[in-house]
Amino acid sequence: MKKRWAITIAVVVAAALLIWIFIINGHKAVYEKPLVPVKIAKAQRSTVEEKLRLTGYIEAQSMIPVVPFVSGTITDYLVKEGDYVEKDAIMAVIDVQPYSLQVSQAQAVYSATLATFERVSNLYQSGAATKQQFDEVKAQLDAYKAQLDLAQLQMDYCNVKAPVSGTVLVSASAEGSVAAQGNYIFIMADITKLKVTLNVPEKYFDVFNSKSTELKAFITGDGKTAQAKVGSVAPYVSPQSKTFKVTLELNDATGFVPGMFVTADVVYNTVENALVLDWKARSNDGTVYAYNQETGRAYCVEPQVLASGDTCFAIDNSYEDTWFIVDGQSSVMDGREVKVIE
Repeated sequence: MKKRWAITIAVVVAAALLIWIFIINGHKAVYEKPLVPVKIAKAQRSTVEEKLRLTGYIEAQSMIPVVPFVSGTITDYLVKEGDYVEKDAIMAVIDVQPYSLQVSQAQAVYSATLATFERVSNLYQSGAATKQQFDEVKAQLDAYKAQLDLAQLQMDYCNVKAPVSGTVLVSASAEGSVAAQGNYIFIMADITKLKVTLNVPEKYFDVFNSKSTELKAFITGDGKTAQAKVGSVAPYVSPQSKTFKVTLELNDATGFVPGMFVTADVVYNTVENALVLDWKARSNDGTVYAYNQETGRAYCVEPQVLASGDTCFAIDNSYEDTWFIVDGQSSVMDGREVKVIE
């Protein structure tokens, strides 16, 4: 009897426990994930400029070596790097004494030959000398006159003069050193006329050759920016580097100096009144999401990029009425419901 009551009590307790567990589980709260908050906007109209950005160094458009035409010891070295020199100003002086002696020697020979020529000329006019004698002395006189002129010219070359007006970029010698004919002792340039040489990838070859006069360019360095134009385009692509050379000439060189590292932006395509999206409208993986107002859900779109600018990109006009998710897009997924906030 006691055993039967014990079994009955155990069954009742077990049943009560099951009922209690059922009640608890049946009323358990279900967690609902909150909707992702996003901001939406339509694409805007704007101008998009496609640019090619490269780097280079400022150079003078022309570098002029100052070369002495005679050899000798430099007795005066009159300018230094950074000096501005006017055309024909004396930059250095080469020892003139050897060339002065040559002039004196040539002058003596010429003077003696001139006296002989005058005597033969008088004899020839009076019939006491032949035409052949006259011609021989005349030829000698002309030859010695040429030697005298050459000696005087070489003496003049002892004053090394600036071939153009410009700034001395390199001074390659000094007072007391020996100047060799044909070897430069200065390099100078007009630093108001500067350029940048770029190595441009070959895929832009047709663009630069067909639109060189239309391209806009901007040179930036050390906090300064100047406009530039295309000066020259190489007619070939290097097979080793797969690039071709382009020179940009600065319109205003103020603040720029040879050797300065700069960035060059070349605008090669401009799209006016384009339908554009900010680059920030893309998610972290580059996906673009639009918003369906009827379903309240995000959906993935793949608009064709018609032109790429610094801050935005142009898309097809068919997206003019589309609402794009412009903030929070990195947290949404295709087809998921989202919460639009102001």
